[in-house]
Amino acid sequence: MSIQREWITTNRIPWFLGRVWCCVSLGLIIACQAEPPSGVNSPGTSAKSVVSSSSTEPGTETNSSSRDSQTTYKNESLGIRFEYPEGFVVDDTNKQSDTESQVWRGTVEVWTQADYEAMQTNDFEGTELPANVSLWVYRNRDRLWLQDWVESRSDYFVSPQNYKQQQVANQDAIAFQSTGLYEVETIVLPSGDGQDMIVISLAKGTGNEAAYRQAFERIRGTLQLLR
Repeated sequence: MSIQREWITTNRIPWFLGRVWCCVSLGLIIACQAEPPSGVNSPGTSAKSVVSSSSTEPGTETNSSSRDSQTTYKNESLGIRFEYPEGFVVDDTNKQSDTESQVWRGTVEVWTQADYEAMQTNDFEGTELPANVSLWVYRNRDRLWLQDWVESRSDYFVSPQNYKQQQVANQDAIAFQSTGLYEVETIVLPSGDGQDMIVISLAKGTGNEAAYRQAFERIRGTLQLLR
């Protein structure tokens, strides 16, 4: 009888411990499946984006970006899309309709918010406008290649020099210096279908050149061709 009682006692201990271990395991599983604390993104929940505070002009499309508070400009008729930094304004009011057979198709100008507001209040009346960043789109009916086309436009590019080859928007492009009212740094590349030339210019010579260079570099680095 004592032997049998001892056997029962020694075999009940592992069974009891097994029940305890099952309860502990079940508790851990439930804890792991609990909802994560707020601030941790679960599948299907995106992180909070930063939206640019730049003004939205006609023809622009504003996208949120978590990188640098960028704003996206998109113009279907001119076939371009690019990002520009917060604190700038895009003015695309100078453009031709697609039905007009003009060499010049349109211009997109990028201004600091301060310069743009000053122009609206006629602060520059009677004086030259400040240097800025601009994009021009011209028709290229003769399908001239880059440098040939630049040199055929002596009315616009004065004494172009220091040509350098670049890649912009996955296209072969050239960069060069020219002169005029301001010293100008320019990039020229063809549109995707080859029918237009796209000109990106940074005019230099005013005190806020560093700010405009930031916009120039951002546009060059994010430019996309829509056709």
